[in-house]
Formats: sequence, structure tokens, C-alpha cells
Amino acid sequence: MKKIVVYFLGFTLSFIELVLSFFNKSLCDAYSCKLVANYVRYGESILILIGVVTFLSLILLELSKLRLKEHLIDAILIAALSSEGLLLSFQIFSLKVICYFCFSIFLIFLIIVIVRLIQKHYLMIFAFVSFISVFFVGYLVMPNLSPLSYGYDLFYSKTCPHCERTIAFLKNAHINVNLYNVNEYKNFLNNIGINQVPVLFVNLKDQKKFIVGQENIEKYFSKPKPNINYNFFNENQTCIIGNNCTK
Repeated sequence: MKKIVVYFLGFTLSFIELVLSFFNKSLCDAYSCKLVANYVRYGESILILIGVVTFLSLILLELSKLRLKEHLIDAILIAALSSEGLLLSFQIFSLKVICYFCFSIFLIFLIIVIVRLIQKHYLMIFAFVSFISVFFVGYLVMPNLSPLSYGYDLFYSKTCPHCERTIAFLKNAHINVNLYNVNEYKNFLNNIGINQVPVLFVNLKDQKKFIVGQENIEKYFSKPKPNINYNFFNENQTCIIGNNCTK
């Protein structure tokens, strides 16, 4: 019965996330989760539904008296851990982020596989081999889709006066920033729902956030800055990507 509890935990998390996805909400509000979700073909709901069906199948098999139920459970877990290897390699090597919800599901599958291996279900060795193989192949072939690096990254447009003023502000404040021409990264920003510049990405050990707009960026770097309330989008301090901007 202990195994069913773990199966049910995975099912519950996946089902809640599936329901929330229909309301454009998520258990994970981090930008990394939103970024990963936007790269899922046909929408994240399909991937979450597969998780719901997988955990439900494990629960039903565990409760059943089928002669081959143990072999079927092993087969599902091998496929699941292999799929997690693909998802994790895409996140780590292509997007350079981790979706916390996805990682939680991976840990649940990992715990189940380890428990079954301890219980002498030696087919679970193939689950580990499959995971490591897929993950390593992902390391070799996954393209780098994220320009983000440690520190501060600023996306700008050459036709955006707000960007020019923001860059000048940062230089005068002696703040080191990595500059990225937005024309080369439109798809990346579109996938996280941003269509305005300037955009600052704060990528520090204890802080990761996007800040949009000249005023917001300057406010972030102003001192003192405790409890600053950022207006994420400020149309008076941004330029629409792809449009000429003269403000």
C-alpha cells in the first residue's frame, strides 16, 4: 500500500496542475516553469495529461490482480524515467533552467524506481540505464536555446530610445550587463510572453526575475531598494518589439 501512496501523490500533483492549466495558472509560478511550458508542442496540458494517465495506470495496476501487472508496472516506469531524462536534458542543456514542477514529478518516479529496485525488481536497472542514456544523448545534441548567463542580461533594440537611455544609465552606474540585440532573440522572449524592450533579466544565485521598462530597471538598481513595488509592464517606458519607437 505504501507504493500506492507515492503513485497517488504523483497523480494528485499532476491532476491539480492539469486543472490549473485550463485557467492559465500553475503550481509553479517561477519563470523557469513558464518558459519550459511554452516550448511544449500542443500546449503543456498534453504533457500534464500524460502524467495523469501514467500515475492513474500505476494505481489501477497496483490494485489489480493481473498476472502480468508487475511487468506492466516495470515497463511503464522504464518509459517514464526515459521520458524524464529527455525533459531534464532539454531544460538543463537547451533552456538552462529547471521547471520545479517537472523536477518534482521526476523525483517521484525516481523514488518509485529505487523502491522497486530494493524490492528486487531488477528490470528497474534498465530504467536507470535508459534515463542516463537519454540524458547523455541530450547533452550531446540539444541546441542552446537560451542566451541567458549569470549576472544581468539586457535585451534592447537599436530603434528604442528607452533602451538607449537604460544602457546609458547602467554605464553611468558602472553596472556590468550582458547586452543582447532583441532581433536575434524574438522567439525566446515571445515564448515567455514578453514583447517589449528594454528587458532586464536578473540571474543571480538568490534572485531570478525579468524586469521590463526603463523606469522599472532604474528603480531596481536605485538604493535603497527594499520592498520596491515593480510595475512589470510600463508602456510609457517600453517599445514594442519589431515596431519603430520614437518616444
